[in-house]
Amino acid sequence: MAADTVTILVFGDNSHGIAEPLRVELAKAFTKLHVDPVLGIEQIDDYCAGLTELDHVAIAIATSEVANIDALIFKARTHQHLSQTQWLVVSDAQVHRDLTQATKDGILSAIISAPWSLPLLAGQVYSTMLRYLNGYSHKRIRELIGRPPDFAVQGPLLKGLSTDEREIVMKFLEGVERVLGRRPRIQVPPGTHLLTEGKPVAAVNLVLEGKVSLYRDARHGEVLAHLASSGPIIGLVSLARGENAFFSAVTTVNTTLVRLTTEQLQIVISNDPSIGSALTALAIGSLTRRLMRAEELHVENATLAEDLEAQKQALARTNEDLRQTRAELVEQARFAMLGELSAGIAHELNNPVTALLRAAGHLTQDVDTVLSCANPEIARSGMHQGMHSQTLSTAVERQLTRELLPLVGDRNLTRTLVSAGVRDQAQVRELMSQAGAVKAFQNGARLGQSLRSVLAAGQRVTELTQSLKGYARPDAQEGRPVDLRANIDDVLRLTAHRLRNVEVERNYDDVPEVLGFPAKLSQVWTNLIVNAAEAIDDEAEDLTAGQLPARGENKAHITITVTNEVQGVHVVIEDNGPGIEPHVLEKIMEPHFTTKAGRVRFGLGMGMPIVRSIIADHGGHFSIDSHPGCTRMHVLLPLAGADNLFVTPLPTPSPQEES
Repeated sequence: MAADTVTILVFGDNSHGIAEPLRVELAKAFTKLHVDPVLGIEQIDDYCAGLTELDHVAIAIATSEVANIDALIFKARTHQHLSQTQWLVVSDAQVHRDLTQATKDGILSAIISAPWSLPLLAGQVYSTMLRYLNGYSHKRIRELIGRPPDFAVQGPLLKGLSTDEREIVMKFLEGVERVLGRRPRIQVPPGTHLLTEGKPVAAVNLVLEGKVSLYRDARHGEVLAHLASSGPIIGLVSLARGENAFFSAVTTVNTTLVRLTTEQLQIVISNDPSIGSALTALAIGSLTRRLMRAEELHVENATLAEDLEAQKQALARTNEDLRQTRAELVEQARFAMLGELSAGIAHELNNPVTALLRAAGHLTQDVDTVLSCANPEIARSGMHQGMHSQTLSTAVERQLTRELLPLVGDRNLTRTLVSAGVRDQAQVRELMSQAGAVKAFQNGARLGQSLRSVLAAGQRVTELTQSLKGYARPDAQEGRPVDLRANIDDVLRLTAHRLRNVEVERNYDDVPEVLGFPAKLSQVWTNLIVNAAEAIDDEAEDLTAGQLPARGENKAHITITVTNEVQGVHVVIEDNGPGIEPHVLEKIMEPHFTTKAGRVRFGLGMGMPIVRSIIADHGGHFSIDSHPGCTRMHVLLPLAGADNLFVTPLPTPSPQEES
């Protein structure tokens, strides 16, 4: 049965005398492994074609004989067998500009100088293979790759110490290069990730030129942890402790750096203990500086917390003042509306009062006529029919007149009987068959009609006064169930004089009550209805001779629709006026924004902001959609008893405050 094999790939054409000696030495050091040569990027496809599921390419070594190492690694990682392979670079170059992507992706395990130290090379290769086999049991690892060579450099480094201290960096680098030889400098552009938070750390990055920022991921995005204090050594603590990166390290400018692995640092310190002392001093200095910075941040945070609390209290006071001011503004707007509507309300009251006086003037004569009538029962019947008969449309009245005319013989008398409430031929025959019956019925019907006029006028006065009382009465502190249909009808009665040239259509579904404040809701409907009527009037004033309005030849029309929705009661006030231009619609909710300049209209541009404010205080939603010939204003209010929808209303100013 075939066994799993672990392979080391060596990329290079031996043009620098690196690839072949490297392959030979690795084959001698790791006798259980296959060490295969690959010339370059062009041979990757052919090599991978011969691999099976039992082949594991644990490590690939790219030599500086390869023209572009980033391109080589990118190509190799497109193959399944090489997608998880760990990478080393063995180089005789002084500078590499082809390792940016490998550095950014965190797949570069180490860079080893040529000529190399075999103990360092073997230790680096073995530790890199261990990372590839992470998750395998110790026994299985031994079966696959055996033990490390006895001469290989192995072991952890500098446990428990941290990074930084620029004063001794150059001394540290000099010591490193005394042991390892000159280290290749890696040049990377801004935005290169040297470390990624939570990812394994393969090597220390020694920053020679440039700047590196350290970030931590937070709930609301990345937070800059260190910039000036990041220091020239990146990743030492995480590497030494064998932990994943605590920060993400990102270059902010063009940066030159040197990479040092655990094995490289280990062999350096073994050969020159003074370098270990320098590294220890560097770590202690970094820890001290970071601790001091942490203490400074603690003090700064405490100071900021105190300032924030003071600002919160000031903001709370300002918000309370704003709520009170807004409440006063709402009340002032309500009484301003009442003042503006008062002339129209007086006119509306004058009509039914005049009708009362006129009807009362006829009552004496009508009563005397009925009392002296020879047919009191017929007169009484006429009175009841005159009081309770429904008003007919002109078409129906004409139809009845045509049907009854042959029985009566006189068109004017027929019209009078129809107007008095006569509806069928049987009643006409009965009246025509008795002497004086028609006259008695007419007298009784006239009295009934006068009484009906008195009752209708009185009812109209009562309705107007009740509507006015509801509008002017201050709301209680607690909301109460409100029938929006009745609430809107009250407003229609009070604004009837503003709607004389507009047809108003009401489409009311059987809707439940909402929890609210009647007077404030009346303000909403008044603003929306009167604004719609004024828009229609203004359009008519602005038209030139022969020009049609946006509605064409249709009559001016306002439709009020009240429906029951899942979310609550939905009120739509629609008009066929000129519409609202898009740039106006964007600003219509801003305080003091008005399109009524130069016209005598009520309000100071606060109508729509107040509407939105009142609806929001009721836990509702307000929106407008408009185009020429159609504007719809939508109000959605939660039902009485709906959870978490009702918002505490604006406070009502006290009488002392109003004065």
